[in-house]
Amino acid sequence: MSDMNELEPLEESAPARWWRREEDGRILCYLCPRYCRMDDGQAGFCYIRKNVGGTLRSLAYAQPCAVQVDPIEKKPLFHFLPGTSIFSMGTAGCNMGCKFCQNWEISKSREDQVRSVTLAPGEAVAAAVRHRCPSMAFTYNEPTIWGEYVIDISRAARRRGVKTVMVTNGYVTPEALPEIYEGIDAANVDLKAFTEGFYRKVTLTHLEPVLETLLSLSRLGVWVEITTLLIPTLNDDMTEIRELSRWILEHLGAEQPLHFTAFHPDFKLTDLPATPHETLHEARRVALEAGLKHVYEGNVRCEEGSTTWCPRCGEALIRRSWHDVIRNVLTVGRCRCGRPLAGLFPEAA
Repeated sequence: MSDMNELEPLEESAPARWWRREEDGRILCYLCPRYCRMDDGQAGFCYIRKNVGGTLRSLAYAQPCAVQVDPIEKKPLFHFLPGTSIFSMGTAGCNMGCKFCQNWEISKSREDQVRSVTLAPGEAVAAAVRHRCPSMAFTYNEPTIWGEYVIDISRAARRRGVKTVMVTNGYVTPEALPEIYEGIDAANVDLKAFTEGFYRKVTLTHLEPVLETLLSLSRLGVWVEITTLLIPTLNDDMTEIRELSRWILEHLGAEQPLHFTAFHPDFKLTDLPATPHETLHEARRVALEAGLKHVYEGNVRCEEGSTTWCPRCGEALIRRSWHDVIRNVLTVGRCRCGRPLAGLFPEAA
């Protein structure tokens, strides 16, 4: 599905938040930990936040270049409205420089290099309602960089009873995070690795701000699921996986869902092989042994690794085939043994 053919191009930018003017006349953007400083006419690393005549403008406000209805399992979210559809949107640009980016056609593009369309916040929510989606996802590229648009959509969505989801790299400052996530119900956060070296060399960013985001979202009560894309030779060492799992257990708890997903060669990492299924199986085993209760495998077909199991009695609560839910035995979010499952579940399930 796409509503994009019905819409007209957007010509103007919108005022941006989270910036100040420096003594030397440049603008400092403090939306993300890059803290880009921009001369007049210059854009930040993300491409879509630009100094225009001494004020910061958002070039992507109300200008998505990707609009689609997806299964919510594709985000991936397995404990948040499973089996439902989610209205998904993305723009150009990104604030990370991941060499393995699998959406690089838009995330590595400027706003004038993609086919964007006008979609005001209220119109976006109306489209979600029209397509009978109980939730909306800000996804495909990094939604933090269009945080102003996220805020306005989230407010409009809450008035219509529609949930909102961030699919994010978690690279946001403590100053901007509370505003952006004030109306957000759930997030899938990419924890791309568990070493500073990987973040610095492969994503051109840093690990610590992402860990701080995970802690902050937990404190705010946002439902969070974590995804780690396992890339052969770069972040698939089981010692690192064990350390990552133990950090999640200690700081976020045993009920925190964790998704290990398979890499395929793309963008600047076409010289590496796809992730073997055995690596995902082993990573899941290590995380479960560390004490996590809900560990999944993605981008591969694996019945055991895509099923949600009851931590008490071991019953298969939600069975999936790829992104489709094929069986759900939950009753008001509980197993038949009476144990509640962490997350948010449709009332009819």
